[in-house]
Amino acid sequence: MARFAVELVYGEDQERRLEVRPAHREYCRDLAARGVVLAGGPFTDGEGAQLVYEVADRDELQRVLDADPYTEAGVIARTTVREWDVVVGSWLQ
Repeated sequence: MARFAVELVYGEDQERRLEVRPAHREYCRDLAARGVVLAGGPFTDGEGAQLVYEVADRDELQRVLDADPYTEAGVIARTTVREWDVVVGSWLQ
């Protein structure tokens, strides 16, 4: 399994993003229940969010990101994906 840190930068249409937010959060809660999202949440400045995913590979991550209601609604201006080699923390077995 691979871990990825994903930064989302919100687009300018805040009204649309807030409309879609409940669906996005439900989607993320479902992924968290399945162990795909390890952590996630918005930055306190309101400009975006950070999520940590654990998936088989980059292709699976892309499928997960593509199915996110935020992506489908077009409310994300930029997504930065970085594979993350976690060496310390409570996520490690």
